[in-house]
Amino acid sequence: MKIFGIGLSKTGTSSLARALELLGCRTKDYLGIETYARGDLNSIDRKVMAEYDAFTDTPIPSFYKELDREYPNSKFILTVRETNGWLKSCKKQFTQKLDDKQNEAHKELFMDLYGCSVFDEQLFKKGYNKFVDSVLDYFQNRPHDLLILDIIAGDGWEKLCPFLDKPIPDIAFPKANVTQIRWMDIQDIVAIARHAGEELLTAYCVKHGNKNLLPRKKSPGTSFFSSILARCRYTICNNPQNLAAIQAYRRIVDGLTAISPTIPVISPHSPDIPFLERRKLNHFWLVDPLENEEAFLAGDNNFTINIALIEDNKPYMGVVHAPLTGTLFYGTLGKGAFCSESGAELRQLKQIKTGSFESSEMQFNMQGASHRQRKNVGNVTNTALLMCSIADGKSEPMKTIEKSMEWQTAAAHAIAGAVGLKVKDCDTKQDLTYNKKSFTNSCIAIV
Repeated sequence: MKIFGIGLSKTGTSSLARALELLGCRTKDYLGIETYARGDLNSIDRKVMAEYDAFTDTPIPSFYKELDREYPNSKFILTVRETNGWLKSCKKQFTQKLDDKQNEAHKELFMDLYGCSVFDEQLFKKGYNKFVDSVLDYFQNRPHDLLILDIIAGDGWEKLCPFLDKPIPDIAFPKANVTQIRWMDIQDIVAIARHAGEELLTAYCVKHGNKNLLPRKKSPGTSFFSSILARCRYTICNNPQNLAAIQAYRRIVDGLTAISPTIPVISPHSPDIPFLERRKLNHFWLVDPLENEEAFLAGDNNFTINIALIEDNKPYMGVVHAPLTGTLFYGTLGKGAFCSESGAELRQLKQIKTGSFESSEMQFNMQGASHRQRKNVGNVTNTALLMCSIADGKSEPMKTIEKSMEWQTAAAHAIAGAVGLKVKDCDTKQDLTYNKKSFTNSCIAIV
C-alpha cells in the first residue's frame, strides 16, 4: 500500500510528510519533475516510487488518478487550507525569481494546474478550487480511500492515525512551518554563536587578566580592557561565569528571535515552560550559553557555546563554539558537518561508518572505558567537545557519557548525526530524544 499526499503546495504538505515519517513511513516530500506530460506516469521517477511508502507535494497531486490505477488499495490524503491564507503563502513563494530557476517540466505542470507559472491571485484561486472539486468528485463514493486534512486549522493525529490504522504517537503533530526550518541558513546561527562568544571572552579576560584575548574593540580615550576593568563590579570579578552566561544567553536569544520569533528558546537561563505545554512543541532552540563553567573559572579553554534546533524531539541543526580557541563545529542533518579552526581553512567532517549499538557497546565494555576514565584536551572535560571530537574522527565512536543535560549534548548530537553517528540511550538502546521532563540524559552512547 502506498500513501499519497495529493494536496497542492503550501497546504501543509511538509508537515504531512514529517508526520508520516514519525509514523514510520519512508516518505518522499517534493519528488520534483524532469519531464511532464499530462496523465503520463512516466513523468515520475519509478525507481524513487519503489523506494518509498509515502509521497507528498509536486508532482503527486497532478497524477492522483493515474496513481490510483497504478497502485490499487492506496490511501490518498488531500491537505486543504483556507483560501486567503493559501494565496498569501503562494504569493510569497511562487515569484518570478523562483520561476526563473524552475525547469520547463515544472512550468508546464503549473500551467496545467493554474494557467500560469508565476503567482496570479485570480488564476491560482480558480486553479485551487477546480483541483479540490475534482478530487472530491473522483473519490465521492470512496470515503475510506480519501482523507481531507486541514493541518493549518488544527487537524492532526486524531484524524490521520485512524485513517492509516496507526497508533497515535506521544508527540505533538508537526504543524510548525517545516519549510521555514529547511530554508534556514546555519551560517546565521554560526554568526550568533561567534557574537555570543565575545561576551564569554570578555568576562574570561577580566577574570584571568589577559587583555590580549579580548575582542578587538575601541573605546574613546582609553583601552577597551581598561574600560572593562573600570566598570568591573563585584559580581563580575568574583562570579564572572554567571554574568558571562547571562550576557551570552541574551545575545543568543536576540539573534535567534530575529531569525524566527515563533520558535522558543530553552536554556538553563530561560524562564520555565510547564512540561504539559513544552511537550507539545514541534520546534525549539536548546541553548547552553556556557557549558563547562569549571573550565571557564579554572582558566581552561574547554568551555563552549552550544546552540541546537530540536525538531520533534530530535536534534536537526547544531553549533558548538569554543571562543578561547576559536574552534567551531556545526552541522545539519542531511547537509553534513563542518569544522572551523583559527588559522585553518573550513573543512567538512567525513562520514563515519558505524556498527550496531550492541557490538559497539560490547567492545566498549571490553576496553574497560567509562565516562570517569576518559580524558580530553585540557583539565576539564566538555561533553559537547568530546562528542564533536568523535564526529571529527579523532576519537573512536564507542563512548558512553554517564550523565548529562540535554543542552550539553543536543548541538553536538546534531553534528554527530550529520556524519552518520548515532547517539543512543544506554538503557533503552533507542535513539536519544530531547524535551524530557527533567532535561536529563541518564546515560548515552555514541556509536
